[in-house]
Amino acid sequence: SKWVSTGTSLFLFTAWYRFFPGTGYINGPVWFIVTLFWLWVFFPFLLEPVKNAFRGGGWGTFLAKLSLVWVISLIPWTFISEDNVHQIRWGLRCFPLLRVPEFVMGMALALRVNQDKDEEDLDEEEAAKDDEGKGKREFSFHPRLLAPYLPLLAIALSVSYYVYRVATWPEGCTCLTSNWYHCFGRIENFDTKFNPLALMVIYGVTTLDVCARGPDGNTSCEAVSRRLGVFGSWLWAFFTWPPFVKVGTWGLPIFLYQAMVNTMSRALLFDLHLGLEEKCEQQDLSLGYAWFYWGFHVAMAYLVAFLMNSDGPIGYYIHSWVKTITPK
Repeated sequence: SKWVSTGTSLFLFTAWYRFFPGTGYINGPVWFIVTLFWLWVFFPFLLEPVKNAFRGGGWGTFLAKLSLVWVISLIPWTFISEDNVHQIRWGLRCFPLLRVPEFVMGMALALRVNQDKDEEDLDEEEAAKDDEGKGKREFSFHPRLLAPYLPLLAIALSVSYYVYRVATWPEGCTCLTSNWYHCFGRIENFDTKFNPLALMVIYGVTTLDVCARGPDGNTSCEAVSRRLGVFGSWLWAFFTWPPFVKVGTWGLPIFLYQAMVNTMSRALLFDLHLGLEEKCEQQDLSLGYAWFYWGFHVAMAYLVAFLMNSDGPIGYYIHSWVKTITPK
């Protein structure tokens, strides 16, 4: 019932029973928050096993173990078929236990970044000793040197895949299609298929930030340049560019308002007859319109985030009002 669904949402249990029919509408932000909450509950119990599993070893061993966890994360999605896709796909997506492998990969990557930092500090100590003794150290390649390029590579691969999927879009499909297998294919069942790309972005950006910090705790482009090269310092300078950082703070509002923005954007395109002549009827989607549709949704998401931000034209008054009614 709606009362049961609402009650379990309030007490953060909605992610555990979505396999059962009639359990209510899936709210995007809510299921994510609930699932993430339970993963953080698991965190203290996972920390030591993950440390033991990923401690020590070189990059080859680390990547092999990470790949194994990624393969494990793919297994649950193999149980989805054309007959049950609508019944269990969202249940699998929400179920906290099935998200543990992804969480473990993130924990392992954090441990790897810390290990890289320790190795980097050791390399700098040895370099300082060599400078004192006027000795020459041979160049030694380390995977962290690839960190500045990994986010760009991941973005390029993601965009290429999107373009490919749109270019090969089957006839008779719409953005609101219910014919899942015909329009998307079996590969789209696998919710964790792009985890390696996400890990590339996280490792690259995190390593840039770690390498930017000097012994005194301050950050600088010079520190990044010394450790990751000139391109790394350019990329870190862009990531810390105030306008870029400002837009980054809109991430939470974009996430929280995504369902509303998607519905509003679709309704606006329909009302203005901009490519969507019918909300639910099938129609052809050209590659050009797909790019417009995607860009329009993104632009609307950022517009709403700007308006609702704590210092935005609307959000400022809402936040100010909330402060007046909040007990001191």
